Amino acid sequence: MRVQAVPVNVPEKLPECPVKFIRGILADSQGAIWAVGERESIYRLDVKNGAYEKSWVNVNYSSSFPRKANFTCIAEDRQGRVWVGTDDCGVAVFNGQGWKMYDRSNALNGEHVYAIAVSPVSGEVAVATSGGVALYDPAGDSWQMLDRSTGMTEDQAASAGFDSRGNLWLAYGFGGVACASRKSGYSQWKAVQAPWFWDKNQFVSQPYQPLGDGLPSNACNVLVCMDKDRILTGTCSGLAFSNGISSWNFVRGRDYARKNNSLYGAAARKTAIPPQGDARLLSEDFVSALAGNGKDIFVGFRTQGVDVLDADTMKVKKRLRKGLEGTHISDLLVLGDGSVLAGTYGGGLVMVQAGVSSYNLDAPEREKEPGFPAEARMEESAKVLKSLEDLGRRGDKGKSIVFKGEDWSTKGDWGGKYGMTRATLCATNAPMSNSEFMAKTVPFRTLTSVPGFPGVTGAVSTYWIQGIMGLNRNKNDALRWWVEKVKDDGNRNVLFDPTDSVRTEAEWDDHGEVYPHYVDGPDIWVAVEVPEGVHEIALYFYNPNGYLRNESRRDYLIEARRHPTTSFIQFQFNNIGDIEIGRKSKNGLALAKSMEQWQSFPVEARARVSRFAGSGVYERFMCRRGGLYLFHVRRNGSFNTILNGVFVSEKIPWETRQPEELPYYVPGEFAGIIPTPGKVNSSIPGEKHKALFKPLYELQYDRKYLTPEGCSLQNRYLLALWREASRQEEQDKYTVDGLQWEARISDEQVRKSFDETMKRSWHQSQIYYPCNRSREFMPNAPGTIPFSLQEVMLMARLRIDWRQYRDDAKTLPEKSVQEMKEYLKQELLKQQKSRRER
Repeated sequence: MRVQAVPVNVPEKLPECPVKFIRGILADSQGAIWAVGERESIYRLDVKNGAYEKSWVNVNYSSSFPRKANFTCIAEDRQGRVWVGTDDCGVAVFNGQGWKMYDRSNALNGEHVYAIAVSPVSGEVAVATSGGVALYDPAGDSWQMLDRSTGMTEDQAASAGFDSRGNLWLAYGFGGVACASRKSGYSQWKAVQAPWFWDKNQFVSQPYQPLGDGLPSNACNVLVCMDKDRILTGTCSGLAFSNGISSWNFVRGRDYARKNNSLYGAAARKTAIPPQGDARLLSEDFVSALAGNGKDIFVGFRTQGVDVLDADTMKVKKRLRKGLEGTHISDLLVLGDGSVLAGTYGGGLVMVQAGVSSYNLDAPEREKEPGFPAEARMEESAKVLKSLEDLGRRGDKGKSIVFKGEDWSTKGDWGGKYGMTRATLCATNAPMSNSEFMAKTVPFRTLTSVPGFPGVTGAVSTYWIQGIMGLNRNKNDALRWWVEKVKDDGNRNVLFDPTDSVRTEAEWDDHGEVYPHYVDGPDIWVAVEVPEGVHEIALYFYNPNGYLRNESRRDYLIEARRHPTTSFIQFQFNNIGDIEIGRKSKNGLALAKSMEQWQSFPVEARARVSRFAGSGVYERFMCRRGGLYLFHVRRNGSFNTILNGVFVSEKIPWETRQPEELPYYVPGEFAGIIPTPGKVNSSIPGEKHKALFKPLYELQYDRKYLTPEGCSLQNRYLLALWREASRQEEQDKYTVDGLQWEARISDEQVRKSFDETMKRSWHQSQIYYPCNRSREFMPNAPGTIPFSLQEVMLMARLRIDWRQYRDDAKTLPEKSVQEMKEYLKQELLKQQKSRRER
C-alpha cells in the first residue's frame, strides 16, 4: 500500500462538535477526526486541501446504520475500517461506503461494547463486550471468542490494548489487569490485582498511601500501551504504571487524604503524607482517560480536567482546567501537531492544549474501499456443551454465589424473564412502599417465637427482599424512596409496573447527593433471602437523568456476600430498622453493630455498573444454595447510589412455565398472563420443544455448572444453539424464539409482543377486579373510566357495562358521565334505605 505525505493545518479552534456526550474520539489514517457518544449520531470532521472542514459530517448515510444506538467507543483497523461500539446492539463497522452490524447473532458474545483495540503487529481487532472479548483476525478473516472459560478474570473488560509485541492487555471493570501473549493464541493469561481490602475488617478498599507498589484498585477505567511496552492503567483510586505484568507502581490523587479520612469507622482512617510533596499527586483519584505524546502523558479525570505528566519522572508538569471545570473526561486524542483534544461527557469536544498548528500526515492510498469482515463461524453447540460437561465433571463445588453476567437488552420489560418467583420494583409506591410480586406457591416457614413479642408464634415468607442504607450516614438519614417520574411509558428503560400498567421511574436512593463525593458511602445494602435450592437474583439499574452534569456521575461497585444465618433478620432489618439506625437509637446502634459484621463476611462475587443512562442493565447472580445474601452497592464517589429493581427466580418445572395462563403471580397483578417466547410469533410448543428446552433450562440451574467459567460457557452454548436454529432453511419459530428468549436477546418483535401481552393482561385484570377500572383509584393506568372506586363497584353489582365510558369506546354511552353518577347516587341511596328498613 502506497503512502502519501499530506500537510495538515490544525486551527486554534475546531468547529463545534455536534456530539456533546462523547464516549470516544479518533483521528483516522486520512486525518479526519471522529466523535461518538450518546444521544447523537456519529460525526466526522474531514480534512480537505490540507485543512479541516468548517463543519462536521453526520456519518449516518447507510440503511444499516444503527440510528437508535448509543455509541461507546471507536477505533480504526489497519484496513481503514472504522469500528464503533454500542451500548446494547454490538459493534458497527464502516468501510468507507456503508455500515454493517456485528452482534450476538453473527459475531459477539455480548451486546454492550466497552472498548475496541487494534494490534500494531497483526492488525487483530479486540472487541471487549459484556460477554467477553471477540477477537477478529484480518489475516484469516476469522473470529476468536475469549471469556472466563478461556482464562479471562472477568467477562467485562473496561478497556483493552495491544503492546508492541502484539500481546493483549485488558483492564477489567472490577477485576484488575491481565495480559495474554500473542504466541499462545491468547490462551495463556497473567493477571495482577490489588488487595481487595487494605484492612482486616474489609472497610478500606483503597491504599492508605498516596504512592506505592502494585495496583491501587481493581476497579479499572482505562488502559493504554505506551512506547517501550510501558502500560498505564487508570483506576478509581489513582494511576498505575508498569513495564510488565509483574512490576507495578501507583500514584493517587490529591483527594486521597479526604477519601481516607471519610471512611466509616475511626479505626479505618489513616492518612500518609507523600514524601515527594504535591507535585507527585494527581489532581484526582478517579482516572477516566489516558493518552501519550512523546515524553508527555495526559491524564483525564472525572471532575478535575487533565494533568500533563513527565513520562520519565511521573511528576505533574501542568494541570489543565480551562473549559473542563467539573466535566467528565471520557477520552483523549493527540493530533499529529501535538494538539490535545478531550472528549467530554456533556461538554462536547474541547482542545485542551494547542500544538504547532501543522503536521505532515502519512496517508495510505487505497485503490478501493475494504470489504467488511466476515461474520464469525458458528461455534458448534455440541462442542460447547461437551466443554461445559467436562467442566462440571471436575467436581468444583464453587462458592455460594457467582456472577452470571449482564443483560443490556431486556431493559424494563422484565415480565416473563426475571422475577418469576419474587420481584420488587423499588419505590414505585413511594414514600415507603414498592410494587411487590410473589408467586402463589411461595412457601412460608413457621417461627416458634417472634422477636419483641414474647409468647407469640408466626410465619414468614422464605423469600425476602429489603433495601437498607449503608452505615456511613448522617444522623437521622435513611434510605430514600424516590419517584423520578410517575408515568414514563415512552421510555423502555423504565421498569414496567403491572399493578397499574405503566412505567414508573422510581428507585431506592442513598441520599448521596448531600454527601461530598469523597465520602465512602452511604451506599445501598440489599438483603435477599431464598430457601434451599438454586436461584437467580438480578439487580436492575437505570440512570434516568444521567445526562445532567452531577447525575451523570453514577458508577457503582457491587459486592455479594452470604450471611451465615437468617435468624430473625426479617424482623430486625426492615424500613423501621433502617430509620432507627439513622436515629442512632439504642436499637439502631445494635443494628448498626450487626451491619458492621456484614462487611467482614467474605465477598464471593463482584460486578460493576457504569454508563447506564442510555440503557438499563440487569446484573445477574446465581445462588447455588439457600440463605441470606447481602448485596453491597457501593457509591464509588458517585453523585448518589440508586437501584430500580430486585428480581428472584427459582428453578420452576418446565411444564408449568408453558401454559397460556401461568399461576405465578398474586391476583390483580399479571392476571395470570405474562410474556412468553411463544407469544412472539404465536407459536405453540410441542413435545420436540420440551425435549430441547427442559434439559437446557435445567442445565442453567445445575450447581456443577454454576462457576464463573461455567456461566460463560452457558452463554456461549445458548448463543450457539440460537444461531444454529436461526440459520436453518426451515426455521422452527418456537425453537428460535425460545432460544432467543433464554439468551436474553430482545428485538422489535420481542418488544412488540411484550407490549401486546401486558395490554391484554391489564384488560383481563380490569375484568377480574373492578377497582382497576376507576380513574380515581388508578389515576395513571390506561383504560380507566372517570368514576370513583365506590361508583365502579356499584356499577359492577348493577351489571352496568363500564366499557362504554372508556376513552376508546366506539359508541357513546347510554347516559353521560354526570347522568350516570347521579343515577348511581340514587341507587346507592335506595340500597342504604333498604338496609335501614331491614
